[in-house]
Amino acid sequence: MNGTFTSLVIVEAVLTGAAILMFLYRGVLDMKEEDHLILDNAEAHLAREQDSIRRKVTVLTRYLKVVAIVWGVLLLAIGAVWILQGLGMI
Repeated sequence: MNGTFTSLVIVEAVLTGAAILMFLYRGVLDMKEEDHLILDNAEAHLAREQDSIRRKVTVLTRYLKVVAIVWGVLLLAIGAVWILQGLGMI
């Protein structure tokens, strides 16, 4: 195996592990998110908590989209290197 191919596969594995951890963390945050309406000032701290959770989920979703795009591009690069090695061009 070529060093480039091995490097790409290792990066892909690390990226996949990171994506799995982010999905698990988002699942934990989603379990804490409530869908009730807070009407009085006594429960304002609950509204702030929910706002914080919602912001964390939003930021994490953006990162997951970036990781998904990078993962797809890396997968295409691995496929191209594999095909080129098979054809003997590398």
